[in-house]
Amino acid sequence: MSDVDILIKEKLVPLRKKALETMAEKHPYIFPAVDKFLKGENNKVGLRVTEEGKTVGEYTLLLDGLHIANVKTGVLESEIKCPFGVIKPYGIIEKSVLEKALEDEQAFISEPFNTIRKYMHDITIKFQR
Repeated sequence: MSDVDILIKEKLVPLRKKALETMAEKHPYIFPAVDKFLKGENNKVGLRVTEEGKTVGEYTLLLDGLHIANVKTGVLESEIKCPFGVIKPYGIIEKSVLEKALEDEQAFISEPFNTIRKYMHDITIKFQR
């Protein structure tokens, strides 16, 4: 497993889980409803990690509701079913930004929205055809 794989599978996925649990505790009516709405849809989101602009890892995050059920390594697939049809978003993030964001673990858990905003300008969102 590469160092980028470790960042995604062993650090990002557990961090996201903790952050979602905290948000569900703070917003006990909204998050369960959204999670239930998305559950069973087999949604997937792609993530490309780059280093100095060159791709060093591609991932497909398989979702079960809002939670990441599994991660496919080396594959960039995306498919989210929504009322408007199917959209295929994926994010592009530099490895150094990902590492820095993962160091902010406590901030993501205690103040996820503010912390996400801090890193949003460093993530590019694109859509597959």
